[in-house]
Amino acid sequence: MVGILSQHTTTPGKTHVNALNRAFQYLQATVHHTLCFDGNELRELTGFVDADWAANINDRHSISGYIFMLSSCMISWSSKKQGSVALSSTEAEYIAGTHTVKEAIWLHTLLSELGELQDAPTTLLTDNQSAIAITKNPAYHTRTKHIKVQHHFLWEKYMSRELNLEYIPIGNQVTDVLTKGLTCEKHEHFISGMGIHWRTC
Repeated sequence: MVGILSQHTTTPGKTHVNALNRAFQYLQATVHHTLCFDGNELRELTGFVDADWAANINDRHSISGYIFMLSSCMISWSSKKQGSVALSSTEAEYIAGTHTVKEAIWLHTLLSELGELQDAPTTLLTDNQSAIAITKNPAYHTRTKHIKVQHHFLWEKYMSRELNLEYIPIGNQVTDVLTKGLTCEKHEHFISGMGIHWRTC
């Protein structure tokens, strides 16, 4: 929400002011929430990746989002508007995957410098099976020639076995909190699954 509101700072309207008030209400209501990280048992790094296709009603750019979990706690996250218009939800998810892979590589480097080398490929969970098909099957790229070369970075890293792309049902895609408006119940469900708790740890 903050990213969207920041695009209207020069000429805010009543709708934007109402949305800003809602953002402040959310911050006030969650002031006692905190990330609880159990560093005693570092488990495999896992990423969630999602995109909201053509979410921006002004220019129809999609929103990319990712969340990385380590030891059942969220350690890295991003919500970012894509630089070009995606022609399909599959393309939007594929572009989001490329954005996510760059962060995965940086996290691998950081963890190795901390003495926690990740030997297995990093698993990325997406709810778009067509994006998985594009990544896993090089021949499929004949149908995606219009996608800019840099976005095939995802395919390259999959082929080098640095990451593994797997399907996750839409109802379990925690990255929705960064790309879409959610009901209170779904928002609370995802937040609790990210290792965010009341300040008791």
